[in-house]
Amino acid sequence: MRSNRFTGSVTAPTAKSRYSRRPIWQVSVAVVSLGGMLLAACGQTSAATVTLTSSNSQQGSFSRIVRNYSAANNQANRTLSIARQNSDEQGTAAAIDNTDFQLSRDAGYQTAQGTSYKPFYEELDRAVVLKQTKKAYPKLLVTVDSQYTSTPKTANRSACRFLGVFAKNSSTAPWRVTDEPTVTKTLLPKVKVLSGSLGLEPQSSSPLSIPIDRLSKYYALALTTYYQQGVLSRGLKQADFSTSAECWSLPRLSTNPYLSPSSAQRVATSATVTALHPQMVALTTANGGALAVFTLHADLISSSAQNTAFTWRHSATVPDSYLLPAASGLHSIQIPLLLDIAVYDPPVAQTKIAPRVVGSYWGPLLGGTETRQAPKNA
Repeated sequence: MRSNRFTGSVTAPTAKSRYSRRPIWQVSVAVVSLGGMLLAACGQTSAATVTLTSSNSQQGSFSRIVRNYSAANNQANRTLSIARQNSDEQGTAAAIDNTDFQLSRDAGYQTAQGTSYKPFYEELDRAVVLKQTKKAYPKLLVTVDSQYTSTPKTANRSACRFLGVFAKNSSTAPWRVTDEPTVTKTLLPKVKVLSGSLGLEPQSSSPLSIPIDRLSKYYALALTTYYQQGVLSRGLKQADFSTSAECWSLPRLSTNPYLSPSSAQRVATSATVTALHPQMVALTTANGGALAVFTLHADLISSSAQNTAFTWRHSATVPDSYLLPAASGLHSIQIPLLLDIAVYDPPVAQTKIAPRVVGSYWGPLLGGTETRQAPKNA
């Protein structure tokens, strides 16, 4: 559970905040080395086949899972321990956050917030276990959590909520977070609560505005259209890309902060977004719609005008600048990006309501590439 710490400034350190999301100018490369880990952690179950199995007697165990995760996460953040982090995270969450830790180390940070660390406290609001057959794994647990910056938990409560998807890969394995989008409380749809259960019902076969197995591809195309043409479509709003309007934001393309001003004017940035795997989980809302969580992969590419070169710079105050080696004479740069997306998908009867992004969590990955400019007369 991490922040995306870049706020667009390279003049002062930016402390990481779990509630912020960073505007992005960045670029891309394939995630072949990560694909197996991500699919193994996230792609083994279908939301259409799961059934609800939870009872009020499990409230204490669910709360302990969330509190244990919060404590372990604080410990990892305080020491930038990738090994400790991997004991409580896997899949998309681990891929994003391990990169974040490595960049912090490269920039000389001592903790996930710079030279000192302020812990946060996670508390369960509600939870549901999604179950296949008794012997099937991974088991999935979905939680809606509140976060506090101090104890007791009644003080300093965030207005945001955290949608945690936990997976248990075997009977002896721990619960580990695989997806963790931050959601806006006011946008979180009312979910269907079953009598005698703790929380959310798995998405049923009721008609939706977009078939649930197509939703990730639907948003991959919408984001690609926005990044390549600047056109908002398929329910996307400009506010979805704002770093201040919500508890979260989708990445947006802006001026590359690591280029010199003269170079930045000659560099264009674009992106292609693909669905990395189908939705991790989908839950039924009170009106027969769905609340879905899935992961997207973005290839973001910045390239210069023909036969012009630019420079990539490092800044200790902006750890993301360590995604690539410092270099000059570059023609293009590429960096991969992963996005956890939470979406409300209305029932088909609500024909005038488009699907709506209600939360996200995203970050770049290591493995980007730099391309040297071709000789001028080549």
